[in-house]
Amino acid sequence: MPPRLCSDATVKSTKLVLLAVAGGLLLLGVLSFVLQPGPPDPECAPAGAPSSGFVDEDDPNCAITIESYEEIRDYETSPKLFRIAGAGLLVAGLVVGVVGVAKRSRGSEAAPPPSQPQAE
Repeated sequence: MPPRLCSDATVKSTKLVLLAVAGGLLLLGVLSFVLQPGPPDPECAPAGAPSSGFVDEDDPNCAITIESYEEIRDYETSPKLFRIAGAGLLVAGLVVGVVGVAKRSRGSEAAPPPSQPQAE
């Protein structure tokens, strides 16, 4: 009988480690989506001062300054690095989780079950 490459205990502990790593990666991915910083708060222009021509959605009497509008546009048009990293972590967690679920010993299919010696 050929020797087995991995014992069942080793395969089970490897599966548990892979599943734990997958869970950690998924958790970090979700947290990075949640912890993405939000857009900057708009600043109201003083009466008579130049404004961007836009008003705050929450306060229609607040004309937004040009600088504040530029900061808001920069935020809205820039890549969201936390979300990009979160997507990468989620994909990595899913891949590691699938590998952890599908993991089995290499020699389990090739090795026949041990045979019982026959008494004569």
